[in-house]
Amino acid sequence: MPYLISLAVLVAILYVFYRYATADSRRRAEAVATEFPAAWRQVLAERVAFYLSLTKNEKARFEKQVQVFLANTRITGVQTEVDDTTRLLVAASALIPVFGFPDWEYSHLGEVLIVPDAWKLGNDPDKEVKPLQGTLLGSVQGFQNQHYMRLSKASLEQGFRDGLDRQNVGIHEFAHLLDEADGVIDGLPKAALPPELLQPWATVMQREIAAIQEGKSEINPYAATNEAEFFAVVTEYFFEKPEKLQENHPELYELLSRAFRQNPKKRFLRFAVDPREWLKTLRSRRKFGRNDPCPCGSGKKYKDCHLMQAQAA
Repeated sequence: MPYLISLAVLVAILYVFYRYATADSRRRAEAVATEFPAAWRQVLAERVAFYLSLTKNEKARFEKQVQVFLANTRITGVQTEVDDTTRLLVAASALIPVFGFPDWEYSHLGEVLIVPDAWKLGNDPDKEVKPLQGTLLGSVQGFQNQHYMRLSKASLEQGFRDGLDRQNVGIHEFAHLLDEADGVIDGLPKAALPPELLQPWATVMQREIAAIQEGKSEINPYAATNEAEFFAVVTEYFFEKPEKLQENHPELYELLSRAFRQNPKKRFLRFAVDPREWLKTLRSRRKFGRNDPCPCGSGKKYKDCHLMQAQAA
């Protein structure tokens, strides 16, 4: 009898361990098997220009990745409500930079904390990193083997409200996590850049930072804070205004395109109506012609595709 009890205890322990070890994979499988909610698709179509720029098959892949990300990621509101729209914008922020890596996972992301608006760091040099003093819209901090992200809800929403201002705090902070995938946030994203491009990237990065410091660049001056912030800032630029980045900084654009395995300029400019302009029009309540091609890329006329969404916005 003692033998049977010991065996039962061992089986129970192994079962609990198995459930714990396979929790992520089971959540992933369940998410992939679930149909993508129509309401979620409408949020993406009305707020995320990157999503609109994708082909039909790419949209389906993006949707599945959104489901997997949300199934595996805790997103918690701190003195603010976190609804599906907020969660979807966080997921979009996470997936846009790594969409060129179909199997990418933010394996060390412990939790995303959503706060109402910007916050200030204290001035205690023993507690805060000096370059981060002042007002913050987002941050990534490590604790043991996990990273915790904090995002201003107002800034997260603004980042997707204007897809042409080269600023998106969600993309910025997830660029830091992509940079950190090799173990350190230093502006050299070794997990993304092929080894032969590390030195060219470092050279271009230092040249561009010097130009910013000398006032000879239109890149956000915050990029000159350090190499890590440079990578995050130009990642925002790359995904929000790729045609302008390529025009003004062709070598930088080429390196980022190879690092991210994406060409957002080609995506955005293949439409009769730029998806970024489409979203601005949607929010301003102006209307496309009923018989115009729908800028979502479906090939249908506007009246047969997104007109109803525009009227409901």
